[in-house]
Amino acid sequence: MSRKHVVSLAALVAGAAAMLAACGTPDAPQASPATSNVADSSPLNLLQGTAKSNNATPNTGDWAPQGAPAAVAHSWVQLRAGKAGELDPVVLNAANKVIYVFDKDEKNKSNCVDQCKVTWPPVEISNPGKVFVAGLNPRDLSTIKRPDDGNYQITLKGKPLYTFSKDLKPFDTNGEAVGNTWWAVTPDGQRNFGKNTPPGATPPATNTTAPTGAPGTTLTGTSAILFDDANFSENGASQGVSGPGCQKVFRPSIASSITTDGAIKLWDGPNCTGKSVVITGDVKDLASVGMDNAVRSIRFADGTGSGSTNNGGGGVNNSGGGNGAGTATTTTNPGNATLTATGAILDSGKNLSEPNGSQGISGPGCANVTTPSLVSSIQASGTYKLWTGKDCTGKSMIVTGNQNDLAAIGFDKAVYSIRFAG
Repeated sequence: MSRKHVVSLAALVAGAAAMLAACGTPDAPQASPATSNVADSSPLNLLQGTAKSNNATPNTGDWAPQGAPAAVAHSWVQLRAGKAGELDPVVLNAANKVIYVFDKDEKNKSNCVDQCKVTWPPVEISNPGKVFVAGLNPRDLSTIKRPDDGNYQITLKGKPLYTFSKDLKPFDTNGEAVGNTWWAVTPDGQRNFGKNTPPGATPPATNTTAPTGAPGTTLTGTSAILFDDANFSENGASQGVSGPGCQKVFRPSIASSITTDGAIKLWDGPNCTGKSVVITGDVKDLASVGMDNAVRSIRFADGTGSGSTNNGGGGVNNSGGGNGAGTATTTTNPGNATLTATGAILDSGKNLSEPNGSQGISGPGCANVTTPSLVSSIQASGTYKLWTGKDCTGKSMIVTGNQNDLAAIGFDKAVYSIRFAG
């Protein structure tokens, strides 16, 4: 088993004082170290104040440009108490990047290696190196030797410190609560949970259910990010998917959480088939909606400005053919009704179901249907005109809104073109 190397500030200060008092006498009294594994020499040179007040060299340390040599980038570190967004207080470096701690670390030991280290760069210091301290107790600071490369990493009360690669601007807090294991650290070494639920605590009642929508919820989302792990964790991989309409998931059946910009519909089969559920926002754990490691395709808004819905009545009108059949919920339009719809989603099953997927279509004007034999119901907002021939020829009918069963109006698997507004 490899020995953990930990440098305690208290031990260093006490040891230096003892050496001066004893003039190097081997039996001079020493202060007890904070831990049992004390390194032979210290990379820490602690200075009170900020990097600016200590006239740190520009383009070095926390101010070093990306890709700078380690000797330059790790020549000094600033740790100061400050505020970032709603997190107050937190520890910041000289570039005003938030400092984080990792729940899966052990005291004086980092468990963030390999790809984790790329996403969460350790706060490292050269030997020798300077640490500018403002608003923290210097006695709480130490270093460890990392288990992967032997570099010195600074700790606060035994907790290894990190920044987050996706904090791109000063005071960004994008790393807060990632995976429910990464937290901004306070000047006294505690985790700042902000408005998040601490690990192991019972979340508020309003957050106990996933944001799911009723079957009739209008689809408004245009994109989503699927995370391999729950709680939007970046420890695993992630993938982006965007609309319009039905889209496949390129790495299917592995997502455990999802973020989205609106209401979308998740499917456990390809081409928007199989079991489905509508979500209206981010879902931290897809198991809560029965879709953990199950999402294979997603339906988004159709992208035409008309919106997409999952059910609802439609209207029909016989204009130059068709039987004009309908129900009490239909809307009748005269043959010369103004067309207002700009796009539609054509479903392969009745009642807006998708046993064999769906296809999007939009205007302006006349648009041909790619696969007429796979059109048994239609989702659309506004008024539009159906045709049984290409290029808006043949028998036609003006309808308004969703058409749950095209057989009822004589157009099942027979819509070859549609005329929209414009």
